[in-house]
Amino acid sequence: MAKRQEYVLAAQAAGFRDLRIIRRHLLPNVITQAIVFAMSDIVLDILAIVTLGYLGLGIQPPTPDWGAMIADGQQFLTTRWQLSTFPGIAVVITGLGLSLLGDGLADLLRPE
Repeated sequence: MAKRQEYVLAAQAAGFRDLRIIRRHLLPNVITQAIVFAMSDIVLDILAIVTLGYLGLGIQPPTPDWGAMIADGQQFLTTRWQLSTFPGIAVVITGLGLSLLGDGLADLLRPE
């Protein structure tokens, strides 16, 4: 737990207020982890929505959904492979892009 680290205990012993300890010591050290975890949670939420849409339990038509698009195009894979392939590629690119965005922001904000 971050609040029990030695630098936080040393700041408390020095008499710093809690708000200053949070702003100057805790936040810079935990913000990167929070960003990475938030992005991975968003990717998992997207995958859950796509999976539910594929199974027919997600967003109802006529609202477009990547999972429903993949499921609807599955019967035409031999003749119109694009109907299922492109929504699947969009899911992969979105998940990978959000993961890389989270890692990039974490690297940018990481204290040296």
